[in-house]
Amino acid sequence: MDRRTFFNNAAQNWEIEHRQEKEKDKLNRLIPHFMVNAGDRVLDAGCGTGRLIPYLKKSAGSSGRVVEMDFAKNMLDIAKEKYRHSEIFFVQSDARFIPFKENSFDVVICFALLPHVPDKQMTLREFKRILKPNKSLIVAHTMSRKELNGFHKRVKGPVTQDLLPDEKEMEALFCNAGFRNLSITDQPSLYIARADA
Repeated sequence: MDRRTFFNNAAQNWEIEHRQEKEKDKLNRLIPHFMVNAGDRVLDAGCGTGRLIPYLKKSAGSSGRVVEMDFAKNMLDIAKEKYRHSEIFFVQSDARFIPFKENSFDVVICFALLPHVPDKQMTLREFKRILKPNKSLIVAHTMSRKELNGFHKRVKGPVTQDLLPDEKEMEALFCNAGFRNLSITDQPSLYIARADA
C-alpha cells in the first residue's frame, strides 16, 4: 500500500480521532507558534481533514486567505464538507509540486506532514519558492521528535519509516533549500521548526 492509499483509507478515523477534546487542547497550545496575522495568505500544507481551518481563518481574518492542500482526496473531501460555506480554497496536490506562483504566501504551515514526504529537500524548496521574501515556514507537531518517531515506528503500513530528521539534518535541509534563521523547539508534546524564506 502506498502513502496516498494509506491516508485516503485513514480519513474517516482520522477525523473522528481529531475531534476529541485532548486533540483540541494540543492545537490550542500549538496555534500561537504559527504567528499568523490579519491579512496573511496562508498555505496549510498536508491539511488532512482541515483541523487547523478555524484557527487559521480567525488569525488571518476576513482580509486574509487560507488555502488547504492535501494529496489525499478523501481527507480533502471531509474538510470541504465541513467548511463548504467558508471562504476557504481547497487544492489536491503533492507538496513536491505545488500549483502556485512564486511569492504567493506569507506563511506556510507544514503540520504533521514533513515526515511523510519522500523527498524532503524538494518539498522544502517548493515551500521556499511559494513564500514571499522574509516570510515564514513553520513545521509543527503535537509531539516531540522522539515521541513522533516512536509513534510512527509502531504504525503498520507505509508510514513506519516516516521519521522527522534530527536537528543537524534539519539545519542542512533548510539551508540547502535557501531558508534562513532556523529555530527549533523540541519538547514533550510540542515540536516547532520555524525559518524565513
